Amino acid sequence: MHFLFAYGSLLDPVIQEKLFKRTLTSEAKAVLLNWEKFTHEEYPFISPKKGSQVQGEILVLADKELGIADQWEEVPKSYQREKLEVKLTDGSQLKVWVYIKKPGN
Repeated sequence: MHFLFAYGSLLDPVIQEKLFKRTLTSEAKAVLLNWEKFTHEEYPFISPKKGSQVQGEILVLADKELGIADQWEEVPKSYQREKLEVKLTDGSQLKVWVYIKKPGN
């Protein structure tokens, strides 16, 4: 199982049904500190920015579903997947997968 910090289209139940044939349950709300969310041509992406934060949710994906999410996010063409630390609402921290727009895209 893989923990994924979702902040955009993967939070949409319609897209989840289309991709994974099920609606994903959010395991927790989380914040990614020192990153900022932008939208480019209707697609959200994040970039580092000290003092900013991105709100999102932690989704749990199986191996096959993580591969499907990679295809949806066009890894490695448009986005890359990295392990980053997020802060959960209870104050604890967790390292999770996060999709980041590739530089130059």
